[in-house]
Amino acid sequence: MSDAVTPSPPPSDKFNWLLMAPTLIFDVALPIILFNVLTAYHVSVLWALVIGGASPALNNLRVWFRTGHLEPLGIIIVTFLAIGAVTSLISGNVLFVLVKESFLTGTFGLICLASLLTSRPLLFVILRQFVAGDDKARGEWWNGLWQFENFRKGIRFVTAIWGVVYLLEAFIRVGLALTLTPAEVVNISPFMGFGALIALIVFTRRYMLYVRDRGQRAQQAAQTT
Repeated sequence: MSDAVTPSPPPSDKFNWLLMAPTLIFDVALPIILFNVLTAYHVSVLWALVIGGASPALNNLRVWFRTGHLEPLGIIIVTFLAIGAVTSLISGNVLFVLVKESFLTGTFGLICLASLLTSRPLLFVILRQFVAGDDKARGEWWNGLWQFENFRKGIRFVTAIWGVVYLLEAFIRVGLALTLTPAEVVNISPFMGFGALIALIVFTRRYMLYVRDRGQRAQQAAQTT
C-alpha cells in the first residue's frame, strides 16, 4: 500500500477559525462574566462557580439543537459538568468546585491516551469535526484518509500529545486552586484552558500538514524511480 497521506487534495485546505468563536464565548468569556456579576450581587462564591461553570454545557446544547447530535467530546463534557455541579452543591466546598475542572481535563487526557488502544484514536473524531463540520463531502474525505499509514501514525501521535498536555493542565489547575483565591482562579483558568486548546490546534494542524507533505513527497519519489 502506498505510504502517501492523501489520494487527492481535500475539498478545502483552510481551517475556519470562526469555529472557535463559540468556545471562546461559552468556555472563556461567560464563566468569567457570570462569576463576577453574580458575586457582585452577593451571590455566594459556591453558587457563582457552579452557575459559571455550566456555560460550556450551553455550547454543547447549542450544537445538539443545531445538528441533532452530540459529538463524543460534547457528551463527555456535559456528563462531567453535570456530575461536578451536583457533587459541588452536595459537598458545599468551594475548593472542590475549583478542583473539579482538573478532573474534567485530566480525565479527558486519560481518555485520549486510552483511545490509542482502540481502532481509531479520539483525535480522529475530534479533528473530523473541526475539519469537516457538517460537510458530508469533507467528512467522507477525512474518513478515507485512515487507509494511509502516515496519516494513522500522525493521528496517534497528536492524540498522545493532547493526552499528555491535558494531564499536565489538570495538575496545574489543582495548583492554582490550592494557591490562589477563587476569583483569581476563575479569571485565569478559562484563558489557560483556551490557550492550551489553541496551542494544540495550531500544533496539530501544522504537524498533520507536515505529515501530508512528507507523504506526498514520498509518493512522488516512488513514481520517479
